[in-house]
This record gives sequence, C-alpha cells and structure tokens, in this order.
Amino acid sequence: MKYQTKLGIMLGYFALAIILSTTTASACSTFKLQKGDGLVYGHNLNQGDMGVPGLLMINQRSIFKTGRTWSELTTKDELNPSNHSWISRYGSITFNCFGKDLPDGGMNEAGLVIWEMSDDIEYPQNDSLPKLAQMSWMQYILDNYDTVDEAIQCAYDFQIDGWGWHYFVGDKAGNTAAISFIDGEVVVNHDEDMPIPALFNSPYARELELLNYYQDFGGSYPIDTHDPKIPRFVRAAKMIEQYKPSRNIVKYGFKMLKDLRVNDDPEWSVVFDIRKREVHFKTRMHPAIKSLSMAKIDFSNNQPSKFVNIDDVKAGNIQGKLEEYSNTKMSNFTSSFLMPLLPEQFFTSGGISTEEYLKRTSTHSDAATLEENQYFKGNWEYKKDNGEIVTYELDTNGDAVTGRVIMAGGTETFKADHLQLIGNQLSFTYLKSNRMLVEMQAMIEGDSMAVALIGIEDFYGNYVFTRKHD
Repeated sequence: MKYQTKLGIMLGYFALAIILSTTTASACSTFKLQKGDGLVYGHNLNQGDMGVPGLLMINQRSIFKTGRTWSELTTKDELNPSNHSWISRYGSITFNCFGKDLPDGGMNEAGLVIWEMSDDIEYPQNDSLPKLAQMSWMQYILDNYDTVDEAIQCAYDFQIDGWGWHYFVGDKAGNTAAISFIDGEVVVNHDEDMPIPALFNSPYARELELLNYYQDFGGSYPIDTHDPKIPRFVRAAKMIEQYKPSRNIVKYGFKMLKDLRVNDDPEWSVVFDIRKREVHFKTRMHPAIKSLSMAKIDFSNNQPSKFVNIDDVKAGNIQGKLEEYSNTKMSNFTSSFLMPLLPEQFFTSGGISTEEYLKRTSTHSDAATLEENQYFKGNWEYKKDNGEIVTYELDTNGDAVTGRVIMAGGTETFKADHLQLIGNQLSFTYLKSNRMLVEMQAMIEGDSMAVALIGIEDFYGNYVFTRKHD
C-alpha cells in the first residue's frame, strides 16, 4: 500500500496546484430545486480564469466497459489496476474534461444525477473491493442505477482513487444525498440529515453549522442572497425557500447559479430539468443558454457515441451539433485544450510522457472491444427434460452488446432488453410471444451460468446454462 499512499499525496498535490492556480479556489456549487411539479438540479463549475474545457458526451446503454483507476492510467507501471467491468443499463449525458467515461457530472435517462465538488477528503482503502477512479466510479453509477439509495450503497462497494472530491446525487423522485469520504470513512447526508438539498466545497455538517447563525434558520444574521460574503450554502437555502412554482423553474435555476458564482462567471453552468428530461447549459465563453432533449437522443447501442465541445456551440438546440466520437478526437481535445491549461507535471508525474498520457486516456475504453475480455459472450444452452434446447445468445459489435433468447428449435426468438452486467452478475428481461414478461438473473462462472427466471408474480425456477464451444 506504500505506493498508493505516495501516489495519493502526489495526485492530491497536483490537484491542489490546479485549484490554487486561481484566486477562486474550490468554488463549485450543486443544488436541487423542487416545488409543485417542477424538479431541476443545477451545477456551477467555477475555477476563476482557468478556462476549464469541457465535452458534452452521449453515453449509450448496453455497452461493455472495463474499469480504470487513475493510478493505472497515469503511472509508468499501471499501478493499482481495476479488475471491474460492466454492461451499462442506462444511457446518459455527461460533462467531461479528462476523457470518455471520465465525467465531472451528468444525468442518466432514468433521471439520476451526480456531480463532484472539490473538498479535502480521504478515500477508504480496502483491497478486497473492486477499484475505480473517482470519475469512472461516477460513470458506473450513471450506467447502472436509478435511485439515490443505490448510489449511496455504491460508495461502500468500491475502493476509489483520485483526488479530493465529494459528491451530490439526486434522482427523479427528488431524493438527494451528499456523499463524502472523511478520515477514510464513507460519510453520507441523506433524508432528514440533508434538510437543504445543496452541496458546495465544505463538509455538509459544517455548512449546516454555519446556516444556524442566519435568520430563518435559527440565528440572527440577515441574509442577502446577492452578498458574496455570506456562505453560498446559506444563500442557496434562502433562494430555495423563496422560489415560487409560478416562476419558470429553469430560469430560476440559472438565476441561482448566477448569484452563487464566486467573483466571476462560472466556467460551466448546467441545469437538468428532470420532468422534461432536458439539459440546459452555458459557458463563460458563450453565456447564451444551450439545450438538449434526452427524449430526442437515441441511446441504443446501434448508434455511435457522440459528443460536442461545449465551447463550440453558442446558443439554442445543439442536437445537430453532436458529432461522432473517436479516440483521435479525444486526443486532440486533450492536447489542444486541457494540456495547455495544466502544468506538465500533472500529466507526467507518474513517470509517463505526455504522449503516453494522451494515448492512455484516449484509448482506455478500447480494452472492452477485445473478445478475450468479453467473458460473457457466446451461446449459452440449457437442455430441457423433453430435449428442447433453450439458448441465450450474447453477441458484441465492438463494445456494443446484444442478446436474444432462442426457443422451440429456433422458431421462437425474443430480444433481450434491459441488459446489465456487473462483474459476473448478468440480468436482462424479455417479452414472450404472449407478452409475458420474464426477468433473467444469472451468475457467470467460467463456462457455467446459474440462472433464475422470474415472472411478474411467478418464479419459474433455477437452471444451469453451459457455454457452447464450436
């Protein structure tokens, strides 16, 4: 574990150097606004004059992914590698700076939102847990879950590496949580422990302590929501209280983000409208609001991943501005926008060159396209007592996964929907010809798949499928 400690200090130092390179250190903001039928989540990334670049990424469902740790990506010997893999159940829209599947935050098609904010944290160390970089862990949550409770559990299920962030999560029901890692322990504020649905750059408990000094929240100090000397958490609490459902909730969300800026305009301001399934954002370079409807995005895996540089779009609907993703485009973005922003040591401190950093961060997802890594792939068969063969066919096109159920000698074929794989736990659903819903849950061990079949009200039994080898 010595190399992990050394690496953690090193990464923490350079992350801190990035933040302290401006006079507006630690100035990100996230909140929930929910009254009446409206529900939005807002976020500012505010880092002074850095000019933080960003990509809006479209992430497809039913994509096989291999996890990465930050130390694996950035050290000469690829230290502390991840051995975790999964198939995404949900598509998502994310805002990324460091690469594909390495988001700062985003929303999935089930309405789950997650954002990071800088804080002084210490991730728990447990070598028995699967490992992921903090950004990869965020994408994993968006790929697989739809509730805050699931995201909270995920904080206990992984050994996370990277620099100091804590996290705001919210779901389509309006549940929220602040997830932090303090003194090597997971610390969660949720439900009654999170009376104000907002998070900034201090531990949530400390924010509540300060709130108690202000009027309407237990104290005597007046609150001017425009006064930057008053804590952002306090101002956010007051603005949330003051919101009336008769006002346009998205416009009010952007007003809150403007009032919560620190010294100058944020690099990014983003509002997720959960009810309308819309993403709205603006940047310092182009402060007019841009929008994208999730309802108009094809998240199926027969479409390529798409993206857009958020500073290349100026206003309005950006649907037509999305372009097909490629490793070369990712590398060009990093070399043209990210590398000039940060000191060279950030990229080379692990003993690799800037060229190697570019290669690793732009091609790391390619491992999922290699058949030798696709341990789930193949024709899995079960022979019934009457001699009929039932086949689960799992196939790939690159990292895109498809599945179907074949019965009755091939005369009945059903598409596998809601594909999800977490480690060796596979699940999907299918509708039979009589519209009966069947849920398949399985554990893969080598060439054996232990399957449980479940209906709406019925349990159809346990079976063992075996992978067929030609």
